[in-house]
Amino acid sequence: MTVRVIPGIIKETARKLRQDMTEVEVILWEKLRDRRLSWKKFLRQYPIYVYTENSWLDRYIIPDFVCKNEKLIIELDWSVHDLEEVYLLDIEKEQLLKNNWYKVLRFKNEEIHNFPQTVIEKIVASFY
Repeated sequence: MTVRVIPGIIKETARKLRQDMTEVEVILWEKLRDRRLSWKKFLRQYPIYVYTENSWLDRYIIPDFVCKNEKLIIELDWSVHDLEEVYLLDIEKEQLLKNNWYKVLRFKNEEIHNFPQTVIEKIVASFY
């Protein structure tokens, strides 16, 4: 297994994202942190290296939440994700993650606010 050193700019970006979490990220993080959900370890804004066909090009994606053991990514979408250019970038990132054997669950902010238990049930169901 190749050990990759995460570039400083990626580490700094992830650190900044962890410091500036959105309201819904905080809500969901309270349910996921400290192995509170099915004893699964989740990380927030953790850089994931994704292999690309241009293997000489290191590419990292920083998802909202990741459970590395389950190869599960959780992304929370707010209104900016409705913009075409952001939507297309989301699709590209999701495909790269799937090509690297990750499963991606996407939830709208409204789902976290209005139906938090349903979101948790969908996450748990994805483990099986």
